[in-house]
Amino acid sequence: MNTTKYTLALSLTGLVSLPAAVVTLSTPDINGGVSTTSSFSDGNLTLTPLQGTSAATFNAHGIRLGIDDFGTNANSFNDPDTDPNNGNEEKLQFDFAPTVGLSSISYDFSRADGTGANDGVIISGFTADPGVTFSISNANLFAVYNAGSVRLNLPGSLFDGTETFINFDPAASAGQTLLLSVTDTTQAGAQLAIRSISYDTIPEPSSTALLALGGLALLRRRR
Repeated sequence: MNTTKYTLALSLTGLVSLPAAVVTLSTPDINGGVSTTSSFSDGNLTLTPLQGTSAATFNAHGIRLGIDDFGTNANSFNDPDTDPNNGNEEKLQFDFAPTVGLSSISYDFSRADGTGANDGVIISGFTADPGVTFSISNANLFAVYNAGSVRLNLPGSLFDGTETFINFDPAASAGQTLLLSVTDTTQAGAQLAIRSISYDTIPEPSSTALLALGGLALLRRRR
């Protein structure tokens, strides 16, 4: 009597996840072209402008995202002075859906490159190092990760109107709340003019895929 064993081998590729899709939001997508928008949401990402801890509204600019009426530049997020703790700092809050995370922010002007530990564009709330990269290479353009926060050193001397992309691993912020602020104890008017924000979907295993996992251990015998 011959016994032949057949192993049910199931490839997990394509079962566990579907291809992720990057969504890019331009400035008009977020502010709607008006200066009365106090929050943007598309179900995956909610963006809220703040001055300190107080509610604010986005500007109405068609290219650069910022906050009207506060600080030194209505077309950016900025801190008008050299004190990062006096409550007048403009901030942007990101609230991501459970399977969505930040993949990039583009800008065409920034001035935030002091030498202090908290100088620069600070983004807090990551669960791990997001592995920041930039679309251009310059020794003075860099990121430092520490305990859930990224400090971006973005010199104003690099500004030439070119859109520059800051790229992040979206898995490091999926489902999280991030807070962006711009501070510089060495110069007043530190700022970041955002042109676009992109997020990516981090797929979760489907119930079908979980059932398929059980099949990996199934041995079918034929006598």
